[in-house]
Amino acid sequence: MRLKFLDLKLEWPESVPLKALRSYVIEKLSSYGDPLRWGITNISSTDSLRQLNIEAVVIIK
Repeated sequence: MRLKFLDLKLEWPESVPLKALRSYVIEKLSSYGDPLRWGITNISSTDSLRQLNIEAVVIIK
């Protein structure tokens, strides 16, 4: 078992409401390993794109 630190930029689609954002981020992090700890460090927005900066620690088995 190893821990891996991730610093990701994720697109936040318009189809994902704020209430579902937690599930959306966990689903995306699961492709890297089991999310142990994560946080949104920045949100940027333009007219056509919303982007999240995520820092996370995942467990790799």
